[in-house]
Amino acid sequence: MRVLRSKKRWIVVGILVLAAAVGAGIAVATVTSTILTDTTSVRLRIVRSEFVPSADQPEFSSGWHTHPGPVVVQVQEGYLKLYQATCNPNVIEPGETFIETPDLPVNATANKTVKWTTSMILPTGAAVSTPTTSPC
Repeated sequence: MRVLRSKKRWIVVGILVLAAAVGAGIAVATVTSTILTDTTSVRLRIVRSEFVPSADQPEFSSGWHTHPGPVVVQVQEGYLKLYQATCNPNVIEPGETFIETPDLPVNATANKTVKWTTSMILPTGAAVSTPTTSPC
């Protein structure tokens, strides 16, 4: 008799665990998406850059500027300091990625050798960047 009750208890526990798993699966699967824009009026520009300090130019600075679209910066070698709408830099190391927000002032700096790739998603016909003043 006790063995039968023990089996029933495990069956009930198993059913509860299965029901909880199915319920969690349904809750996780409720994702909604809304397409905001689907256009062919953008261009992709990918630039590989390298800065090597010299006596004439011991430091690199992109100068404060904005981009009209998102920019993805990926560092391959060295370190790049990126300031975006703030005076506190994000230090991007080899293998790391930084995404620049459109229309926010940004400045990239380095004082040692650095190699990076910049991928820009820009509206067709828009300037790549626009000089701006420092928010600092």
